[in-house]
Amino acid sequence: MHGSRIPEIDIAKGFAIFLVILGHIVTIHHTLFRWIFSFHMPVFFFLSGMTFRPERYHCIRDYISAKGRRLILPYLIITFAAFLICMARPDYRLPVIADGWRHQLKWIFWYAQPQNLYVGQIWFLVALFMAELISLLWIRFLGDKSICIRLFSLLALGLAGVSIRMIFPYLPVGERLPWKLDTALTASVFVIAGYYAGRTNLPERLAPLSSFLIPVSIWLSFYFGPMLSSYVNICDCAYDAAPYYYTAAFLGIAALVLTAYLGRHSCLARFRRFWGFWQFCGRYSMPIFVGQTFVIYFLVETIERFTGIRLHPMDVMPNNLASLALAAATLALMLAFIWPWSQWKGRKRDQTDILP
Repeated sequence: MHGSRIPEIDIAKGFAIFLVILGHIVTIHHTLFRWIFSFHMPVFFFLSGMTFRPERYHCIRDYISAKGRRLILPYLIITFAAFLICMARPDYRLPVIADGWRHQLKWIFWYAQPQNLYVGQIWFLVALFMAELISLLWIRFLGDKSICIRLFSLLALGLAGVSIRMIFPYLPVGERLPWKLDTALTASVFVIAGYYAGRTNLPERLAPLSSFLIPVSIWLSFYFGPMLSSYVNICDCAYDAAPYYYTAAFLGIAALVLTAYLGRHSCLARFRRFWGFWQFCGRYSMPIFVGQTFVIYFLVETIERFTGIRLHPMDVMPNNLASLALAAATLALMLAFIWPWSQWKGRKRDQTDILP
């Protein structure tokens, strides 16, 4: 299983997870924040699509059983663990109690986006479950249709995703659709795109053009993103004009994924430690993704204790350099715990392999 991983996908996840951390630190009104949020979560859905194998599931029940164990069960376990941690600390406990238990239960079990538990980002697990389910149904019913039918149906799915907020005021129950189904409509577009990109080896085929495509994609994603659009966030179903949103998102994805493929298809391949570092980050992107907020605020509290300076991630930061430094420190601290565990896990696996 370990050997079946695709190094370039792990490298791309490594880049993306650092952008996720930085996006949760940099001032929310800054252009950099808006640019990161235009593609930093879509890229994870796209990369998941590249490894999505619908043929493994003979029926919907098989999918629910398999993905429920891999996505929904971890969501529940992580949420419960975060709840215990927040209840143990007065500063973390007060906001939870202030919102009330009904509010917390509704956002955990109905909207699948925990509030004030420092793991709100794990909405991604439920959204990925729903997005891959939509993608599975789309591939089953439309995957063998003509290219025109597939394109028009995908366009309709994309438009439904970015327009879904229009029905929120008319819902008979709740403020938005349950279990991140609204987010999953848009996310499924990226999953399906990643699925076809993986099947056709598109990133590898475009890799020889990376020196041209990467800077062009970065510039255009920035242009169609923060320059032409306002705040966008797939989690909140907050989108600007659909053409701008999807253009910025796919161009940002292209720039990041093609950069990951430089590790094998350019003169930069000789910098093995650099690519190996990001591959390692991507390999363990899930624990980094889950623990980032706790670590960010641990560092913020530590800085205040020793310097008296209080940083406010996503609100008031001194400058982008300070945001970058805090993001790097957050990643470094998490890797300091993950690295020994990964080494122990590797030795244990090696011992298992040599047993008679």
